[in-house]
Amino acid sequence: MKNFTLLFVTMICATLSFGQVAQPYPPFNITAYDSLQSTGYYFFCPYRLSAYPLYPSGTQHQMILDRSGNVVYVRNAPGYFAGDFKVQPNGMMSYVVRGQFYLMDSTFTVVDSVTTGNGVVFDLHDLQVLPQNHYLLLGVEDVIRDLSGYPIFLHNGTPGSVNCTVRGFVLQELDSMKNVVFEWHSVDHFAFDDVDEFWLTDTTLVDWTHSNAVEMDYDGNFLVSSRHFNEITKINRSDSSIVWRFGGKANDFTFIGDTMQFLAQHDCRRIQNGNLTLFDNGRGNNPFHFASSKEYQLDEINMTATLVWSHSEAPGVWSRSQGNTQRLPNGNTLTGYGNLIPTPIVFNVVDSLQNKVFEVVFPDSLISYRCFNFPSLPWQLNRPQITCDFFNGQYYLIADSGHAQYIWSTGATTQSIAVTALGNFSVFVPRGEGGFISSEHFTVTDLLDPCNLQSVENHSSLLGFKIYPNPSSTYLIISSSKNLDVDFEVVDMLGRKVMSGKTDKSFSFSVDISLLPSGLYSIRTGLNQQKFIKN
Repeated sequence: MKNFTLLFVTMICATLSFGQVAQPYPPFNITAYDSLQSTGYYFFCPYRLSAYPLYPSGTQHQMILDRSGNVVYVRNAPGYFAGDFKVQPNGMMSYVVRGQFYLMDSTFTVVDSVTTGNGVVFDLHDLQVLPQNHYLLLGVEDVIRDLSGYPIFLHNGTPGSVNCTVRGFVLQELDSMKNVVFEWHSVDHFAFDDVDEFWLTDTTLVDWTHSNAVEMDYDGNFLVSSRHFNEITKINRSDSSIVWRFGGKANDFTFIGDTMQFLAQHDCRRIQNGNLTLFDNGRGNNPFHFASSKEYQLDEINMTATLVWSHSEAPGVWSRSQGNTQRLPNGNTLTGYGNLIPTPIVFNVVDSLQNKVFEVVFPDSLISYRCFNFPSLPWQLNRPQITCDFFNGQYYLIADSGHAQYIWSTGATTQSIAVTALGNFSVFVPRGEGGFISSEHFTVTDLLDPCNLQSVENHSSLLGFKIYPNPSSTYLIISSSKNLDVDFEVVDMLGRKVMSGKTDKSFSFSVDISLLPSGLYSIRTGLNQQKFIKN
């Protein structure tokens, strides 16, 4: 087994204040065990389960981290849940809120939405965008049944009600125009007592299947995970027949190398090598069953399911709900732990030998419905840029122009900040609908030369003139030891002339800049040029 060195452990705290537009993101711990194996971008939506069902402002945040754990994007997402935040195969980002999935483009702008058709009640658990921009998603339906003949309730042999409400799932495929082209109802195919009796705690109302994941299989048929059946079901897309049932009471497979099987699972994904992964949530009692990510090799001819790989955080850890398993292109595996008990790990990444690569923990026990890693994105993030410059005896970090708001990692809200300390600096600007995107970190390691300029003294002497006050919101004084040219012009950072004028040849003159938008500019007189900041 490889030996790993702990490269860094850092606490990222909620020090950014986004005013009325967004709230600070919650503090969390990042542990990078092997930063070279951590790739791409991590998508997740930490939230406080105790805020269910309304999730007021500040209780959930859509977030993107880079491979080192730096926050790239954050959006305070108030409302009824905003989880399952991910990138779909068509390049759109998706998440779920109040009865539909929303699709965002690369600018984090909502451009479309998807919900169930044919009057079927929407279920928030999963959306998969298929080829030709078809959509695979779940709905729910309630039926009234006489369950007085089923003495399997309340864990003590109590029969069900004669008028019991039973909730099952509906699987739908929609075409690109949102027309339903396939529909499958669990109530037409399953026996009532296929359910795990552990969940029968109410004689009048039964959350029967509690299906939580959908997937198109490698042969074009469909897979559905039903948590309360402990089952993955394969459904024939052509004739709606059940191809096989994996796990639970109606299991068709012989398990090899896995005496525990799986309980209350979330997620079912057919991965590139043909195997099936899932997140086994486990159970805290009756009997105890620990949580783990699992990979099975399914022989669909001989009907065997061989456990070929698994990862568990610890034998004493289980997950009450939610979670997922994602096999990454480099062979590593991300496990989203959902509502993990007793540790507050949101997700981690391990290699094939179980060595941890990356881990995120929220000290205040926030959870995320699912978590994802995307080694690359199908579009550019277009993050704000930071430049460093020296003028009037001071170094400045300057964010690019054109943004409605600036929030620096120092807490400053101006377009530029003076360099007064060592460290990593970044700036957030608004992006999309209520979100903020950050710059790359600018690292200052030398206060005497943070910009890595060559010969600062010579740099100053070649400027030809001085300007003050700088920054300024009203006017500039331009002075020199020699007469300045009559003509001057002011240009923005894109090189566009925004002001010009003439003055008598003199050693100093003033320029009214009060009407200029805030930002970084240059003023030119002849061959001389110097930058200034308009507050």
